[in-house]
Amino acid sequence: MMKKTVSYIVPILVLILFITIMTSGGILKKPFGKSDDVASCIETLKKDVINEDWEQAKTDVQHLKAAWKTVEKRVQFSVERDEMNIIDINIARIEGAISIGDKSSAIIELSEIMEHWNALEK
Repeated sequence: MMKKTVSYIVPILVLILFITIMTSGGILKKPFGKSDDVASCIETLKKDVINEDWEQAKTDVQHLKAAWKTVEKRVQFSVERDEMNIIDINIARIEGAISIGDKSSAIIELSEIMEHWNALEK
């Protein structure tokens, strides 16, 4: 009797665990500290680009990359892999636009990355 009960409880608990992990993307993408606040990094970078402060933008894009890498590890099992790849590509494009001082391309990419960031939890 005990063995039969355990054989039902263990799979149910495993399913509950998997469902919890797969639906936790919205919670896991929220910042746990200042170093992993992706949305704040995007906004800061946008201000740098609007003000054409390219040296600060180069520093802030590195902060964005580091914050994203931290969050990416947390959400990798609970969000679409394609969305994560697109964010990686957007960051690379932002770096390129900043390196040549292309304000319009940087703003476009920052707007797009914010859309993908907001879509992660859906």
